[in-house]
Amino acid sequence: MSWTLESLKSIFDKRDDWTTEIESGCLSISNDENIDLFLYAGDNQLIVETPLFASGSVTDSASLNAVILRTHQYQPLSTIGIKAIDGDDYYVAFGALSANSNAEAVVEEVETLFQNVDDFLELYESYITTENNS
Repeated sequence: MSWTLESLKSIFDKRDDWTTEIESGCLSISNDENIDLFLYAGDNQLIVETPLFASGSVTDSASLNAVILRTHQYQPLSTIGIKAIDGDDYYVAFGALSANSNAEAVVEEVETLFQNVDDFLELYESYITTENNS
């Protein structure tokens, strides 16, 4: 199956607890907990991702990276990487699946990433500084 942003949007628009918008070459999906995911549809795969925290907010990158490499597999269907967003590096949670995946698999990927965001943030919170250090 070849997915387009419009065909993907039609799947997620059936959910009352999610809001979808096509913007800047991706599908933005927001849930009722104010988590925003971004779905990119390529020829061979679909990528669903969300920023977790800025790399500049990490107190010890080497230690955090070691912990991530040891723990990211605890959360199903998701992993963590670093991505430049508007010129700044961010840790992002993401999942990838075949562009031939059926609608149920695509929805499962998005549902799972929404669930995993809180778990990742809790798991790595001791490595992240807070903004209120004044």
